[in-house]
Amino acid sequence: MRFRKGTGPYARLVSVLKCEKSTGRVRKRAKVDDYVFFWGCTIPGRYPFLEKSLRLLLERLSVRYSEIEGFTCCPEKFLVETLSEKAWYLTAARNLALAEREGKDLLVACNGCYATFRSAIAAFHASSELRNEVAERLAEVGLEYNFRTSVYHVIEVLHDKIGPDVIARKVVAPMDGLTVGVHNGCQLLRPGPTVRLDDAARPVKLDRLAECLGLESLDYHSKLMCCGEALGRSGSPEESMASARLKLFELEQLGADAIVVVCPACFGQFETQQMVIKKHHETLNIPVFYYSELAALALGFEPAELGLDMHRIDVQPFFDKWREVKRIRELVPLEFDYASMARCVECESCSNDCPVTQVDESYAPHDVIRSILAGEAESVITGEDIWKCLECGTCTELCPNSFGMVKVMKEAKRMALERGLGPAETRQGIEMFQNAGVLGKARERARAKLGLGPVAEPGSDELAELLKDTFKGKGE
Repeated sequence: MRFRKGTGPYARLVSVLKCEKSTGRVRKRAKVDDYVFFWGCTIPGRYPFLEKSLRLLLERLSVRYSEIEGFTCCPEKFLVETLSEKAWYLTAARNLALAEREGKDLLVACNGCYATFRSAIAAFHASSELRNEVAERLAEVGLEYNFRTSVYHVIEVLHDKIGPDVIARKVVAPMDGLTVGVHNGCQLLRPGPTVRLDDAARPVKLDRLAECLGLESLDYHSKLMCCGEALGRSGSPEESMASARLKLFELEQLGADAIVVVCPACFGQFETQQMVIKKHHETLNIPVFYYSELAALALGFEPAELGLDMHRIDVQPFFDKWREVKRIRELVPLEFDYASMARCVECESCSNDCPVTQVDESYAPHDVIRSILAGEAESVITGEDIWKCLECGTCTELCPNSFGMVKVMKEAKRMALERGLGPAETRQGIEMFQNAGVLGKARERARAKLGLGPVAEPGSDELAELLKDTFKGKGE
């Protein structure tokens, strides 16, 4: 799609960019050590345990920031902007000026703060009249503001600056086997283009950050819906509860082990409304985590250190399942790639392509992998199904993850042979190779009848010397 110059969004975008260029206010690239942390009102006041997890996580990931005095409410858009747009702009500008005085950008952990500052910055860049008025008013209280400050959400820094791959390499307690529903929150994504940390129609950054911890992130119907927290502050408590219930009920039906948020208001909404719902004789018990809490856990911090006992909704079911999944995973031999196998059984796109399934309806190769993941590797190794794998490579060729079940089957076969197990025919072939270096004897009479000379002598002794100590187990 092409835009004609001078019309529509193209013109507005050019206008803003020209303003930024002429005043030197082009948005700077984030640096991991170039922030002033703006904690906002809610996290330090109501949820200090969220602050603790953020501090520990950012320290572990070497994200450096400073803290200064003098910040006020960002201010909150729903209340303050409605009361007075001028008061809203001036309050936001004052906070931004304090950060600019330090020569650093703002780092926030609240969606509301992020939306406020992003919206105010866009307005300042778009209007010289507004900039002049704001600068004059700030000068009256001894502040100079040159409109150079940018703002970044913690999630923006974690995904765009550090990256899920780097975080994944630091994970020491993976959360494989646990399923979550991520909730971005509306003010992190909308309205665009002013506020858009991610694609508003199909955001993926928070999903990727969850998945790098080992979690499975659900793609659910109500994913982009607002939590409804503001309804409770505008005289509509029933509607506020209904908004939260809709999302929480869907996640419960899908078997989610938790909901993951990146905003303290959303955190409070999902916790508080579950308490309200229980008073209506309906039980919902979905643990609510701010992302930094789960990330800190995966990176090795203990629950008590993070203050997770301060949650109103019991998080113990999450830990109980995590502990059970870990116990089962420890039953899976290290020779098997647990994560790849888990993705394999979730996919099954090649389930009907295995040639053996065409002649043996009872054979289900993905069930072999499920058994190993369930801690039943022993029954697989001593069973017969692994030997039905022809190692033809069909599953590998068709695998969208470039995995293929043949890797699992071959490893299980190797482990069986080391114990002296497996079909007699297979073991006989292995023994012949080990003794003679070939897999069959020449039919000399048939060759002579066809006028063919004797088969050349194999280098069995030399091969045996070369391969010494390379075979393990009873098949040696």
